[in-house]
Amino acid sequence: MIIGVTGGAGSGKTPFALKYAATFGREGLYVVTHATPLPDAMPAPPHFTWQTIHTEYSLPAVLHRINEESNLYRAERRVLVIDSLTSYLCAAHQRFMQEHAGSISDGDYMEMITAAREELQHALLSFQGKVFVITDEPPGYTAFTDRKERCYITQHAALNLELARRSHQWFRLTAGIPEELSATRFRG
Repeated sequence: MIIGVTGGAGSGKTPFALKYAATFGREGLYVVTHATPLPDAMPAPPHFTWQTIHTEYSLPAVLHRINEESNLYRAERRVLVIDSLTSYLCAAHQRFMQEHAGSISDGDYMEMITAAREELQHALLSFQGKVFVITDEPPGYTAFTDRKERCYITQHAALNLELARRSHQWFRLTAGIPEELSATRFRG
């Protein structure tokens, strides 16, 4: 089961996702990607515990490992919150640029960022259990946006679109107020 939480920076995505996720089980794994700041507090009812896992650049591998090491009983009681898909894709972008000293061709970049998105998407869609994904809404681009930025934005949007399409619920937060978008989508 995938539940998505999206919105702009500072919209309250993380506090909402953590609080809502704590109603789905007895233990939570808070999976933090590259450069994601930790929240001030981890909201949880008395019967719930959180464990934080830092993934840096290896989010898909961490998801596969959690899946492989889980037993059915524990997976039913546990919820996973990933904060955030945007930070993971940004880290992939930074890694590609550093590995190629900033001189990567547009075609090579497109292949690499697409492969990173597909690897993450596969790991998320094959995950067994309850997973909350926190992601920003991709920015728009203008005529002044370069090809690598357009490619990044397109892949970020493709990831969000596929996860929203396959999600159980999808929320957009604005100023801390959640709107459930999945309740209004066409089902057919």
